[in-house]
Amino acid sequence: MLWLQKHEKQFFQNAILVSALREQWKPKAWRDEYLELPNLESPGQRWWNAAAKTWGYDVRNRLVADVFYDNGTEFIKFTNGKEITVETAWRWEWERVLQYVTNQ
Repeated sequence: MLWLQKHEKQFFQNAILVSALREQWKPKAWRDEYLELPNLESPGQRWWNAAAKTWGYDVRNRLVADVFYDNGTEFIKFTNGKEITVETAWRWEWERVLQYVTNQ
């Protein structure tokens, strides 16, 4: 995948993952830092990281309890018990999400 991206080739992450699982690919030159590459993050992980950059780590950690999958959908669970989908959070943008979380 990295080679395809570096050489500006079109690739489909899900198709590559399915092929790797089906054909039981063995890593040849694996490095743990590959797990930190932004193009391998889920939308929820990208939102979690962006929340820290936007609100700061302390605010994010005080407001967000978890980002989780349920039946193929990513959700954000806030410490006040409210939940929204990650897709909704991206669509609402930061100020609206913050108002949703902090308003009773």
